Amino acid sequence: MIVFAGSHATVTCPGGPVVKTWIGRKDSSVPAPDGLLPNVQASADSLFTLFQNKGFNDVDLAALLGAHSVSKQFFVDETKAGQPQDSTPGIWDVKYYGETTAPPAGDFVFPSDAKLAAHAVVGKQFKGFVGNQGKWNGKYADAMGRMNLFGVANTKGLVDCTNALPKSTNVKREMRAMPVHGRTT
Repeated sequence: MIVFAGSHATVTCPGGPVVKTWIGRKDSSVPAPDGLLPNVQASADSLFTLFQNKGFNDVDLAALLGAHSVSKQFFVDETKAGQPQDSTPGIWDVKYYGETTAPPAGDFVFPSDAKLAAHAVVGKQFKGFVGNQGKWNGKYADAMGRMNLFGVANTKGLVDCTNALPKSTNVKREMRAMPVHGRTT
């Protein structure tokens, strides 16, 4: 259900892509240990290595970071809780990529994101998404589809529920009818 909910949230976000979605993993009765999320203070090299060790390359890592486009931070700096990570939180767009290296007032940039944007290898891919929504959507959907299956030996016994997801939202046509930033236009 968590994977389906994540894929649903992505595609229903204005401009979000469809991510291949398999369900049916065996539940664990043991909670995951704390501290498994990447450290926002870590070096770019250590984060890149962490993702490489899990089978994700520089394009994958840069694409996955773009999900921060729709987020707000609450725990990295609690004095700035609720600050968005780009100027259009709640909209699936590529503004995050340009604004991470030159943030406007009010944006919150994770230290790790700034370091990865400047990294010799990941940074090149990061910059390649600036102004390129179609490229990012495709690369993100591919990388997240594989991340959703991380730790799954094969899909035998899983059910492909991609077609149960709603259709993508056309940002230009349909965004005006959607609540954005607590208002509707």
